[in-house]
Amino acid sequence: MAANSDFQLFNLETMSGIFPGTRTKTFQRLRLQALDDQAKQFIWAQVYWYTEPVACVVYAQPQASSIAGLTPLVRLTEPFGGDFNQRLQAALQQSGWQMASCGSCAFWQPLPSPNEDGLPTGRCLWTGASSTASALPASLATQANLALHCPRWQHAVGKQEQLPPTNAQPALAPMRKAAEISESKLPYWVRLRKQVARLGKPPVKPQTWEEKLVERSGVGAGTEPCFACQGRIANLGALAVETPEGDKQTFSVWRCRSCYTVYLNDWIDRWERLDNLETEEKYYRIAPAEALDLLTIIDAVTDGDHPGRRRERQSERLRILDYLAERTPLSSQIRQGR
Repeated sequence: MAANSDFQLFNLETMSGIFPGTRTKTFQRLRLQALDDQAKQFIWAQVYWYTEPVACVVYAQPQASSIAGLTPLVRLTEPFGGDFNQRLQAALQQSGWQMASCGSCAFWQPLPSPNEDGLPTGRCLWTGASSTASALPASLATQANLALHCPRWQHAVGKQEQLPPTNAQPALAPMRKAAEISESKLPYWVRLRKQVARLGKPPVKPQTWEEKLVERSGVGAGTEPCFACQGRIANLGALAVETPEGDKQTFSVWRCRSCYTVYLNDWIDRWERLDNLETEEKYYRIAPAEALDLLTIIDAVTDGDHPGRRRERQSERLRILDYLAERTPLSSQIRQGR
């Protein structure tokens, strides 16, 4: 009879059965760069979080779906004891790697508050030549330390400023949701009273971007998972334009509710022109200041997300395409309906 150690009662492929240890889910994907890599190539890694005992473990992303048998690159016990961001970077460097994320960027300034998962957060200081950088709201500028690096990422040299423990500080307040503040949710008589009070008065528009920013995805979860933390991303603004072929193209800015990573989505609908109902979609990682520039372009167009006047927005389309020049998308896929 085989020894007891030869039996595995827990099926790692189906996540079923009895297992006397602990389970974990992939909560974070992380990009790494070898310290001696002159070509500046990145690899994907997976960050796993365990509770018994408490640990943070980083694996180079396996080819198969399971991490069974892999040797971890880093294992941190009690990860949130002390400066987690600096401890993780130091441990990776000892293994010959550096993390390519906001927490290792020269433009990332640590903040004393964590995100909802307890990760350190910081403010992105990159502004470029943006004229709107001074108006960058905290809800856009704040990025978790493990948020995906953007094309503006520069590895920080030296140790960043130490901060007090984050567990005593409040997390960033959730961004307002359009469905929560919509008058359509109010009782009929309340809505009627508000409409009568506005008669003859010009509509009051928000003055600052902190007031303008709302999640358009509704009260519940967003429609897409974050490429970094598998949280949900919410839409902040969209602009419908027309391609030279006459297809509808929509640019939209998205933000993760958990790690605050900001994305630009480029979606082209060809199914009105082609019989195969083809659509093409790309996601790009952008810096917070770039997101504000794009939202400024979108905000200047009345009903910009409505495709009815998309032919009149060629100048806006070209300006947004400038942001995408020579950039590699995080995701690119073409779908056909039939």
